[in-house]
Amino acid sequence: MSNSLYIPAAGMLAEDARADVIANNLANVRTAGFRKDFVSFRQRLLRSGAADVPGRSVPGLALDRTAWDREPGPAFVTGRPLDLALQGEGWFAVRRDGRTVYTRAGDFRVNADGRLSTSDGRGEVLSTGGSPISLAGIPRVEVNGRGEVVGPEGVIAALAVVAFDDESRLEKIGDALFRDAGGAGPRTATAVEVVPGALEQASVEPVREMTAMIAAMRAYEMNAEALRMQDEMLGKAANEVGRLQA
Repeated sequence: MSNSLYIPAAGMLAEDARADVIANNLANVRTAGFRKDFVSFRQRLLRSGAADVPGRSVPGLALDRTAWDREPGPAFVTGRPLDLALQGEGWFAVRRDGRTVYTRAGDFRVNADGRLSTSDGRGEVLSTGGSPISLAGIPRVEVNGRGEVVGPEGVIAALAVVAFDDESRLEKIGDALFRDAGGAGPRTATAVEVVPGALEQASVEPVREMTAMIAAMRAYEMNAEALRMQDEMLGKAANEVGRLQA
């Protein structure tokens, strides 16, 4: 197949991938602790004479990687005592499905087992000792700036807040949760403050994302038009030029 078809087709695939990422960002604009994603691309080149070699990559743009934003979203005051935001470095440690994962989404509640959990009740918030925090039978609790969960009788537990030497090793698993994909280097966070009665909002700027979506759609349409024109030109070359020579 002609490279003139491969290149706009690759461009369409690239812009389609970009639009999917932007759409997901916009869908999570109200998700606490959500970090937006972005994509990067690389240019693929094809050496002369390699177009017909099976398995050889085709020219044009190709998806390089998808990464997430390292900058936190703004804090929003809710006044709810179990809503917690982190100011500075740090992630809440959560036990979900038998493994420890991490989040910046502090919209916690008490689940059916009386333990402090994520908003969906599936992840249990861990203490500095690595155990879930039980609040069963405690009528009222609050959390101070040191991350201590305090009840009428005093301190119940301290939240496990960790930082990472290499946050690029954290991998999204959905629901504003991240897992250590290996080598992230979790440690106790020191340069952090827990802000009770507040939530970290998504790091998504809707206007900027909408502008990026429009740009991606227009680029897709331009590549689609280029593909159509190339297809027509090749059709004419195969049919009309050949008939004139005959």
